[in-house]
Amino acid sequence: MSVSIITACKNRSKALAISMASWMQLDEVDEIIVTNWNSDSSIDHLTILSEKVKIINVKDELYFNQPQPLNLAASLVKSEYILKLDCDHILNPYFNFFEFHTVKENSFITGSNKLLKGMDFHFLHSLWGLLYVKTETFKKLGGYNENMGKYYAVEDDEFAVRLISYGLNPILIDAQKLSALHIPHSNEDRVKNFESFESITKILSEFGKDFLGDDLYLYMIKLCKDKNHNVYPISASMLEILDLLDESEKKFFNIVEKFDGKIDVDWYSKPIYKWEVTQINDQIYEAVKI
Repeated sequence: MSVSIITACKNRSKALAISMASWMQLDEVDEIIVTNWNSDSSIDHLTILSEKVKIINVKDELYFNQPQPLNLAASLVKSEYILKLDCDHILNPYFNFFEFHTVKENSFITGSNKLLKGMDFHFLHSLWGLLYVKTETFKKLGGYNENMGKYYAVEDDEFAVRLISYGLNPILIDAQKLSALHIPHSNEDRVKNFESFESITKILSEFGKDFLGDDLYLYMIKLCKDKNHNVYPISASMLEILDLLDESEKKFFNIVEKFDGKIDVDWYSKPIYKWEVTQINDQIYEAVKI
């Protein structure tokens, strides 16, 4: 069994250093591939932690974007499985993730932002971005949808929809095992590097709404229903969706908890961007869009 961990980072090197120290200790992990998306300072020093660590440096990108750097990291993967983690996800060394979770031919494993009763803790709440899937499947579906990325997250939900459409069953991680944990942080830390940050916070503040991750999730998943993966301006209908979404729709959007059959959307998303990747040494790479 061989696993490659992929992640993307912009100005979150402190959290990444803590998380990475937990990832590299698991024998199942062959390599850790990090796309450093134009951080203000270098993270090359993190390669000292382990020979497993590979860093792809991308410059001249003003805003953070999840799909592009994750697909770039995945392009270097040689292992049988991909485990996508956020840079603030920790793998518990006392409860080996891979002993509790196995990817089968007809399934993929995803994190959960729905907590079990009595476990409403910040270190479990934001594990939704976790994805454990066969590398062959990841690449066959085209990876993450590169039409997205302007807005906070939700490319993970969209990819889950396509995996289900492809015919795979979603399996939630077992939160009670505590095999994966999340480093708590503020909502601002979660979204401040995205292009949409200023416009979204302005809209919500004008209408007296707090910036809540779940509200934005519901809005973006609504956009993800489009079969052609078109991206629409967020300001035009955001407030309408936040105000008018009823409970039945919310249940539908929770594709993992309420999954009852194949979802009819296009499961392939063609990558938009191509990269020229230059290997600097055994662990450091540089990438430029072509």
